[in-house]
Amino acid sequence: MKKIVVAITAASYSGNKGAAAMLQSSIVQLHKKYGEQLKINLMSVYPEEDKEQLPHKFIDIVSCKPEQLLFIAFPLAILYKGLGWIPGMRALLKKNKIIKAYTETDLVVDEAGISFVDSRGFVMNTYAFVCAAVPMLVGTPVVKYSQAMGTFKNPYNRFLAKWILPKISLICARGQGTYDNLAGIGITKNVKLCADGAFTMEDSESWNQAVDEVCRKDSFYNENVIGLSISSVVEKKCDKLNIDYKNNMIQLVNYLNEQGYPVLLIANAARIHSQKPRNNDLMVGDEIYAGAANKEMVRWYHKEMDAEEIRAYIAKCRFLIASRFHAMIGALEKQVPVLLIGWSHKYQEVLDMFHLGQYAIDFSKLDLDLLKEEFAKFVKDENEIREKLETYHQEVMDSSALNIKYISEILDEKIKKN
Repeated sequence: MKKIVVAITAASYSGNKGAAAMLQSSIVQLHKKYGEQLKINLMSVYPEEDKEQLPHKFIDIVSCKPEQLLFIAFPLAILYKGLGWIPGMRALLKKNKIIKAYTETDLVVDEAGISFVDSRGFVMNTYAFVCAAVPMLVGTPVVKYSQAMGTFKNPYNRFLAKWILPKISLICARGQGTYDNLAGIGITKNVKLCADGAFTMEDSESWNQAVDEVCRKDSFYNENVIGLSISSVVEKKCDKLNIDYKNNMIQLVNYLNEQGYPVLLIANAARIHSQKPRNNDLMVGDEIYAGAANKEMVRWYHKEMDAEEIRAYIAKCRFLIASRFHAMIGALEKQVPVLLIGWSHKYQEVLDMFHLGQYAIDFSKLDLDLLKEEFAKFVKDENEIREKLETYHQEVMDSSALNIKYISEILDEKIKKN
C-alpha cells in the first residue's frame, strides 16, 4: 500500500515537553487511523537529541534547525516555486534534505504552540512565517495544530499573518482569544476552534508504574504535595522588568513548606546536555532547589523526563502552581487544580474553557505577597475548582480530539486527488 506521509514541523521530543506531548498526541492518533501506511517526517530543531528519544519506528528525523530553514531551505523553496520550470532545476533543489522531505510529503502539520504573536518579536515571527512558507512554496499543504495566535497590532506581525494564514488549509485556534484575534484581521474561513492537542496525549502505563514505585518508596509523597512548574521563559521576561523570578520562587517554596506542603519542582522543558536556557528549565530549577531552606520537604529531579512521566508526577499532586503552559495542560487533563503564573492570553483562553480564568497571575505583578494572597484564595476555592474540572473535562477532551478529525479530513481529500 502507498505510504501516507505527514511532516510535522515546529515541534520536537527533546527540550520542551509540551511540544513532545503535542507530538505524541498527534502521532498516536494518526497512527490509529492510518496504521502501517503512515510515515512521519519529524522536521526537528534538535535532530541528534530527537533520534535518541524516538518512541516509534515509523518516524524519520529530518534536520530542520532554524538557520537551515531560514537561510538555506527558504531561498531554495523560492527558487523551486519561481524557476521550477527550468529542466533539471527541481531535481537539483531536491538535493537539499528539507526540500526533498517536503516534496515527498502529503501534508505538513505545524505544531508550534504559539505563533504570530506581537510579543514574540521580529525573529520568532519570521521563523513562524518560514515554517509554513517553505512547504507551501514547494506545493505541499499546511495545517496548524491547535495553537495560540495574536494579537496582531505590530505592523510586521500583522503583515506576515495576513499574508500567509489565509493560505493555510486549516488553522486550529486553541481558544476563544485566538479565534477572536484571527477574526479581527479577517481570517475566519479556514479556522476551527480546538482545545490544545496535548489534552489527548495518552498515558504511558510503564511511566505510571515507574512513578507509582518512586512515590511508594518516598514518604515525601502524601496527599498535600504541591507541584511547582518553573520556567526559564518566565524568568527571562521577569528579568526584563527587574523582577527576581528565582528569589520569588525560592520564597514561595519556603512559604509552602512552612504551611506544611511538600513541594515537587517540575521542569517541563529540559535539555540535559545543554547549559543554554532555551527550552531548558534545569538551571533555574537547580538554583531554586539550592535556595530552599528545608530540602527534606522539596523534591527536584535534575533530568530530562518524557512528557508522560511528567504528567504522571503531576497526577500525584494536590495542586500545581505552573509557569509552563503544558504543565498546566497536564494538570487540567488530570483534574489537578492549577494556579498559573503566565505571560500570554494562551494561558487564559485554556483556563476559560474550564471557567477558571480567574486563577492566573500575570508575571509582571509577581511578588511573594501577591503569591500568598492568590494561593490562599485558590485553596479556599478548591472544591469549586474541582467541580469545574470535572464538569468541563470531557467537553475539552472532545474539543482536543477535533484537531486530528479535521486534519484527517484534509489529508484524506489530498490522498484522493493523488
